[in-house]
Amino acid sequence: MNLNFRLMTLLVFALLLLGATSGWGFGPGEVRNASPEVKACMEARLGAETMDDIRNGSRPEGKAARMAVRAAYEECAESAGLSDVPVYDGPLFDAMAQIDETVDMDKAMTLVRGAGVSRIALFARSRKRLHQNEKAVLELAKRNPDLVVLGAPKYFQLSGDVSSDYIRATADGIRKHGYRFVGELLYTHGDKQSGKLNAAGERYVDPSRPGTARLLKALAPLKVPFMAHWEPYAPERDFPRFHALYAAWPDQVFLLPHMGFASADQLASFLEQHPNLYALTSKKERYMGDFADSAKQAAIGEAMLDGKRLRPEWKALLIRFQDRILFATDPHMRKLWRRYAEGVEGQRLILGQLPRAVAEKIAYRNAEKVYGVSVGK
Repeated sequence: MNLNFRLMTLLVFALLLLGATSGWGFGPGEVRNASPEVKACMEARLGAETMDDIRNGSRPEGKAARMAVRAAYEECAESAGLSDVPVYDGPLFDAMAQIDETVDMDKAMTLVRGAGVSRIALFARSRKRLHQNEKAVLELAKRNPDLVVLGAPKYFQLSGDVSSDYIRATADGIRKHGYRFVGELLYTHGDKQSGKLNAAGERYVDPSRPGTARLLKALAPLKVPFMAHWEPYAPERDFPRFHALYAAWPDQVFLLPHMGFASADQLASFLEQHPNLYALTSKKERYMGDFADSAKQAAIGEAMLDGKRLRPEWKALLIRFQDRILFATDPHMRKLWRRYAEGVEGQRLILGQLPRAVAEKIAYRNAEKVYGVSVGK
């Protein structure tokens, strides 16, 4: 069969399967860690040369080729006997989501309810100025008091250090509005293909500079969790700083979005040293393949799922740290809100492959404890 025809055929399948989503969202690690049955199936479909390139870390040229590879992976995972994977059908408390003016907020809450989620920890995205979208999200919560658990807004205009204005706005908001947590602060955030590109290739706030200590001092009497985002592409720079941060503030609960996009071993090294650190499962069901820089992309840990199968190293981690893992989705843009149910389905696949008691802790019980809000009340 002509190669171009084969690629186009697989592309059509990919668009049907994935809803024509953009980006790579898939990486060599997925193939390296796939089951032998999946690898053999992919090689039969794509050819040995293509598979060798992927195993060696090459990113296929062109969107059609990338989507074709992912389509082959998904189809081969299905044909490898993964269609009977159990799915968790119990209550869910989504521990992380964010929203702004680009999203129909009421429709988004309808999607949350439709996905079978009973509670959602939600915060406003303030991209341009402090308090942007805050009022709209407060009003949304009033319309959905049984669903929304509010966090202090996320502010994008931070660089180098945490500003005094942000600290004051965050602490005052917690006192005034009763926010249950501090929404995501981007400490280490590599540029994504789907987002803003910075001259430095990242957004960076140094957790060892004085602003973070001032923020945590302001939060101490308020006793709310703090959602601090980092990624693993500069471990020599960042890992010592975050180990020091968690150790210096043992009474502060830290929430790590997306499990840091780390490997299971990297995440375990943090969780075993810091009992005040909790990890959110958001965006870890699939591979995060959207980094603009290939070196940063290569540092990202594997997804929890191999097709529909929970990878053994992640299953072991989830069971080991079952009291400090929280189910989350983190739809942060309009297209992800539209696909909210898809993200929840992936997380239900993960939970369904765990012992029921462990799954329930991760699905909602841990979030109930962290946020002080019960599902169904």
